[in-house]
Amino acid sequence: MVVLTDTGELEAAWSALAGQKAEKGFLTVALGHSQPRFRGGIVFPEGGETLLVGFNVDTAPAKAELPEGSGFRVETAGEALAPGFGVWVCLIRQAGAGRDLFVQMSADIVAALSATSTKSDSWLLALMLARIRAWQDFMRRPKQDRLSPEEEIGLYGELVFLRESLDAGAVPDIMVHSWAGPRGGLQDFQSDTIGIEVKSTTSVNGFPAQISSLEQLDGLSGRPVLLAGLRLCQQQTGQTLPELADALRARVASSRDLAASMDRALLLAGYDGSAADLYSRRFDLVDVRVFEVNDSFPCLLRSLTDPAIRAAAYEVDLDLVNANVISLPEALTRYGVLSA
Repeated sequence: MVVLTDTGELEAAWSALAGQKAEKGFLTVALGHSQPRFRGGIVFPEGGETLLVGFNVDTAPAKAELPEGSGFRVETAGEALAPGFGVWVCLIRQAGAGRDLFVQMSADIVAALSATSTKSDSWLLALMLARIRAWQDFMRRPKQDRLSPEEEIGLYGELVFLRESLDAGAVPDIMVHSWAGPRGGLQDFQSDTIGIEVKSTTSVNGFPAQISSLEQLDGLSGRPVLLAGLRLCQQQTGQTLPELADALRARVASSRDLAASMDRALLLAGYDGSAADLYSRRFDLVDVRVFEVNDSFPCLLRSLTDPAIRAAAYEVDLDLVNANVISLPEALTRYGVLSA
């Protein structure tokens, strides 16, 4: 099992450097239990906290390729900070920016890269930049007190799928860390070997599933995709979204890494626990249907679409899909979190 850096290790690294001074450049220390590629630092002369990530690649990304958002900037270091890595990418908190959100973003990047140990450094570099852009998009969203009713049902469905998977015996580490929907993943749950897209509805007449892009159900690079359809009903014996979120957080509370990962995912999904009183609807799960996205499943895929069609969004009625339905345990076995 990979030990992931939580916010405490970042805070410890920055605290260790507190009070030290330099005219220019970075002062850095390794991050606790994390891989050698990760370091916490302070950049001078401004004194901003920094997450530094090393990559064994030949060429540093051009400045135009580096994202920049409100409260942070990204740059490459012009110095060798630790052996084995020729390029260091630095995420720097700017003066006056909110520190708590910067810490969460930094921890999320370390967790994402630590959980993927078989990829090349070029791939990991692209993942880091994509993760920063996801946070950039999150920070640009207009601040809302609560999710829209549609967003509420969508998040509720993803949490129910997580709960049902854990109840079926799924490994918590794998399920929580692979929950990629709030972080902008193509599918809601994805690993190196498979992706699972979750669609939820409270409709009793049909099961409308909104597909947002040609890529969403495409098994790119041969990676299979499953679609899980969850039908919910609204009734007083069910749980509210905050109750479900709190119950799942309690299940992983013994692991700081898992608890922190879930908190970041909820934050990126737009859920604010302080607004719990605004969510009064109670839902129950009626049934779960899992489809393998193959030749018998009706969908539009990037790999089978003429390049002249740049984008498409569409709706599939899962009640009308004439394709094989597999059980949740079988799906989880294919996902690699249950033994066959």
